[in-house]
Amino acid sequence: MTLVSDDLINDRDRQLIVMLATGYTTTRIAREMRLSRYTVAERIGKLLDRFACSNRSQLVAYCYAHELLHVGVWPPACS
Repeated sequence: MTLVSDDLINDRDRQLIVMLATGYTTTRIAREMRLSRYTVAERIGKLLDRFACSNRSQLVAYCYAHELLHVGVWPPACS
């Protein structure tokens, strides 16, 4: 398994993934990040494609497996 390069993900994407891991809805993420729901949905879709994940849960699991999120820390945090 190859670790993900820091170049593949920016701070805004990390923040979005942390919110997904916490259980935020698209609407709540949009409100917190001051974006439209459609922009958030598009970003999530691009992350799913980039990491070859089929859904949000798999994306969060991928991020834990590749150490983009700290295991054993609640609420989730970026590494």
